[in-house]
Amino acid sequence: MARELAAVVGDAVPAVLESDLLRDGLGAERWFDCLIAEIPNQLVGYALMCKAFEAHTGKKRLWLGDLYVRPVARRSGAGSALMTTIARHALELGCHAVYWELWRMNVAGAAFYGKLMAEEVADLAVMRLDKDHLTAIAAGHSASM
Repeated sequence: MARELAAVVGDAVPAVLESDLLRDGLGAERWFDCLIAEIPNQLVGYALMCKAFEAHTGKKRLWLGDLYVRPVARRSGAGSALMTTIARHALELGCHAVYWELWRMNVAGAAFYGKLMAEEVADLAVMRLDKDHLTAIAAGHSASM
């Protein structure tokens, strides 16, 4: 699915090997956590995230590196389920926000994140959900999901 995401955003095919993903996601020195969305017998999406700490504020946050749902599963609730799980995980870790980058040409992604009340933080389209919105999403209270 990482290759599919790369094709969607016009990036080169990822050079990462399966062994690298296993080491970095499941090894002794994990760099990321990964969630998957599935329907019976089929993987339909994933979210890759890692912890971040802001020394100047003393606050914890999650960085969402990738969120991808295959076209066949869009509007199925898979993306919302991934974001709900991410919000809950962030709150369990004591995070004040979740941040990510949004490719400006990703109209569908922008619409999805907008429904979650995510806001653009900078010219790079770094997005975040503050703690209040994480709490609402984790509790399943977002009317747009």
